[in-house]
Amino acid sequence: MKSSFLKNTLSSAVGFVIGFILLFFSLTVIIIFSSIIMSLSSDSGKIDKNSVLKIKFDFPITDKVNDDPFSELLKFNSSETTKNMNLLSFLNSIDNAINNENVRGIVLDMNNFISPGAASSKEIRDALNNFKKSGKFIYSYSTVYSQGAYYIASVADSVFVYPTGIVSFEGISSTTTFFKNSLEEIGIKPEVIRHGKFKAAVEPFLDNKMSDENKKQVSEIISDLWSVMTEDISISRNIDISKLNEIANNMTLTLQSNEIIDYGLVDAAIYPEDFELLISEKLGIDRNETEYISLNLLDESYKKSKNEIAVIYAEGGIDGNENNIHSGYTKTIKSAFEDKNVAAVVLRVNSPGGSALISDEILNQIKTSKKNKPLVISMGNVAASGGYYISCAADKILASENTITGSIGVFGLFFTAEELLKEKMKLDFENIKTNDFSDLGSIYRSLSEREKMLIQRSVKNTYNDFIKHVSEGRKMSLNNVDSIGQGRVWTGRAALNNGLVDSIGGIIDAINIASQLANIDDYVLIELPRKKTGFDAIIDNIETQSKISKIGVEKFYLDELKNKYLKMQGIQALLPIKFEIE
Repeated sequence: MKSSFLKNTLSSAVGFVIGFILLFFSLTVIIIFSSIIMSLSSDSGKIDKNSVLKIKFDFPITDKVNDDPFSELLKFNSSETTKNMNLLSFLNSIDNAINNENVRGIVLDMNNFISPGAASSKEIRDALNNFKKSGKFIYSYSTVYSQGAYYIASVADSVFVYPTGIVSFEGISSTTTFFKNSLEEIGIKPEVIRHGKFKAAVEPFLDNKMSDENKKQVSEIISDLWSVMTEDISISRNIDISKLNEIANNMTLTLQSNEIIDYGLVDAAIYPEDFELLISEKLGIDRNETEYISLNLLDESYKKSKNEIAVIYAEGGIDGNENNIHSGYTKTIKSAFEDKNVAAVVLRVNSPGGSALISDEILNQIKTSKKNKPLVISMGNVAASGGYYISCAADKILASENTITGSIGVFGLFFTAEELLKEKMKLDFENIKTNDFSDLGSIYRSLSEREKMLIQRSVKNTYNDFIKHVSEGRKMSLNNVDSIGQGRVWTGRAALNNGLVDSIGGIIDAINIASQLANIDDYVLIELPRKKTGFDAIIDNIETQSKISKIGVEKFYLDELKNKYLKMQGIQALLPIKFEIE
């Protein structure tokens, strides 16, 4: 017995040591390989004369820095790979292309378009417009243009489509799914306590149609988004806005190439090889001499400075998930402001909100930390409810015209299943408790009137705290904040008019304002939260795979889905509707 135990113990120990050695060896090989690639890139990274920057939109463009440390290995491909860039790097690369004399123009490849969101699309389009104003050319090509793809592509000097290709141009709509009848059918009861007549996040659980207040705000939001889109397209394509609306109203499904040429949406329908020839003729070189480069080759900054501006990305729901926004952001914010090299902080907010508690923790840390250094908020696609809560104490708030913001309101949401469990499943429950509210939130019974009053008081207090913070941060009266609050959602364009934001602009504009407020001319950027190390990524992957193998793939993803919706329970500051331009 002892011999067997000793043998097993020694075997386990030897196996662990061998496994660790193999892991260490693998990491060493990866690091060496990465170094070789990077050293080779010093030559391949040189941009030849008559180069054309090819930009694809077939990957997600997010605010956060890519958290995959091994994505750097792909960074030095000369033409095709641009899978690991966040928005700021994307924009900086376009700006660097303006100043690089070897970059003659840009080709936009809009095939397999993945929308970066309404506000990010606007920032990208504006950056491309600046490139075009520098005197260099932009051509766009695709077999199919979705409406979001065409919005960006329309900034080009010339837009080309495949001879049998199509363009979608139908306007913007928003559809809400209502769960009231479905929940009643299965015996689930939503217990909702809200404050704010525009707080529409809970309407799908309570009714079968939109309230008049919600219809009003949704109509105004999509009208604003459509106005920005048509105004930009009108200027670039020299088509009257009334004509663009006529095109959208008269299309049957999608516009064929002959129609879109007649309407002026595109310039010509040509095959890919003819497009390649057109590019070489534009450059005045042979077709096979055209050198295409990717954004990655322009994503290098060699600036040196003792001054730093910290860019903190608050992206995702405020739900405690480590991949989204969680209480740990208080440490990130605190350390950034305490860093003696950091002269200013830019907080990029791209969040529909979520937990009122975590939002308050983050705001409290911001108020505590921002004593002697400027804080500028850059709002992304959405900075609403909890997303606005954590923004309101900044020195300056910038938003895109297409940003969805506001939603200053609070609700409490609890799901109970008394009918399902007792009447349909014939289960009985007997509870013994020490105090009146010991079983508050139990799924097997509905909330009592006393419990609803208690939660209503908490929701109201949270709302009052919310508008107080906004009042102090924006230097507005409580009545004024309340009048534009009540859970109502605004676009960035409307928020500028009602005082919720200071100016229209993107993340680069926010960084420039931060440098001005800090009185610094030169600076380098540090982006937070920092990337994971290669070792951290390996360990995380091992832990995830281990978890999946233990509980099974189906249960793993079912649990993930369940957690997503269960986190809507409790007191929330959350955006009611997701708005996107695809």
